[in-house]
Amino acid sequence: MIRKVSIFGGYYFFCPTCSDDHIMRILDYNVVNDEPGNAYNPQMHSKAVRTFTMEFKVHCEQCGLNDFVKVSNGGWQGGTYADALRRTGGYAGDR
Repeated sequence: MIRKVSIFGGYYFFCPTCSDDHIMRILDYNVVNDEPGNAYNPQMHSKAVRTFTMEFKVHCEQCGLNDFVKVSNGGWQGGTYADALRRTGGYAGDR
C-alpha cells in the first residue's frame, strides 16, 4: 500500500517496497472521470462542484517499482477514518 504525506501544500507518496520512505516520482496523470455535481452533496454541508477521479502514475527511482495512485471525490467524503473503514469493509486507504 502506498502511503502519502502532505507537506507544504503538496502530496508526496512513499514507496511501499523501500524501507526508508523513499519518495515516488509522479510520471503522468489521467482524468478518469469528470462530471458535474456530486451524489454526496445532499448529505453534506459543503457542496462539491463536480465528481472526479484522477489517476497518477508513480515510480520509485530507488527500486524501480511502478504503480498508480487514485484521487477521487466519488466515494464517501465525510466522517472519521474509522467510519470509512466500516463503510468499506476494512479498507479506506492509508493516512
